[in-house]
Amino acid sequence: MFVLSQERMYPIVFPMNDLDLLYEQIEKAKTIGIFGHNLPDGDCYGSQIGLKEAILGKFSNKNVFALGTGMPQFYSFISKMDNEVDIKEPLDLGILVDVSCLKRVESKLINNCKGYIKFDHHCINKKGEEFPYPYYVDENRIACTEIIYDFLIKYGFPINKKCCSALYLGLVTDSGRFVYHGTSKHTFEVASSLIKKGADPVRILDICYHESKEMKAFKAYMKSKAKLSGDVTYLIINEQEYKSFDLPYEEASELVNAIAGVYPCHSYVYFIESPDGSYRVELRSNKLYPVIKVAQQMGGGGHQFAAGITLRKDNLNFKEVVLRMNKLQVYTK
Repeated sequence: MFVLSQERMYPIVFPMNDLDLLYEQIEKAKTIGIFGHNLPDGDCYGSQIGLKEAILGKFSNKNVFALGTGMPQFYSFISKMDNEVDIKEPLDLGILVDVSCLKRVESKLINNCKGYIKFDHHCINKKGEEFPYPYYVDENRIACTEIIYDFLIKYGFPINKKCCSALYLGLVTDSGRFVYHGTSKHTFEVASSLIKKGADPVRILDICYHESKEMKAFKAYMKSKAKLSGDVTYLIINEQEYKSFDLPYEEASELVNAIAGVYPCHSYVYFIESPDGSYRVELRSNKLYPVIKVAQQMGGGGHQFAAGITLRKDNLNFKEVVLRMNKLQVYTK
């Protein structure tokens, strides 16, 4: 078993042949739960469904569950998530995908597993969020589904239409339709292979990026309210504001990129109030400033250039976040 040292501040990236350990864990488990993070996005949901379909295709005698809320708009086109009430006994194996540690998993059933493994592309866990189980992490991958695709190919898993559609969804969303930093030649090779196997990119994009009139109006409101501080665009949205547009928190909280081009600057921050009074904070950079440093300083995590923080309602220090983002740019220029 591999154990993550608490002192290690950078990710271990196991060579591909060490994936044997993860495959062995999947092979011997009879019941498997596949878990993702809170507020699942396309890469999280796509990784869960894609891996589930592949495991069932290779091991038809196993019981495999994709657990959490997923992305309801894709239920009819790709697959629904599994009902947690159907699981009565502890699962032999919990597989984390697109999530860094157990405490960030959405489903509470994560605590009802006999063992764990992980596939991920987020930066290494800070102290208190270690993952002392076998895992494969490569923070240079644009999407977790890209890692899972390579794993499936390496070990001869069948990739049916549901699987390739789910994996393509993760690839196209986490890459920002193949334009974000980290999109590579291999990313396009994987996308091409998935399309050849049956993924429908037009249909997937149509579902994923469909916007209601309420969404369009809210994004226009966001742009009108965004402010500039130094070289950082920022926006603070409270619960009453997004509710006035009839948008749920789950949708409104995903719109950080709406303020990306409001001002000619290189970083942007989106503060949005959650129903419990805390604020979700999304940090982004479009000029290679490693915003992960600010996130980790303030108890968050994520990727080098796209990270997040949670501000408790008793410590809503918005100015401090913006100040640190501006200082980050000074130090890294």
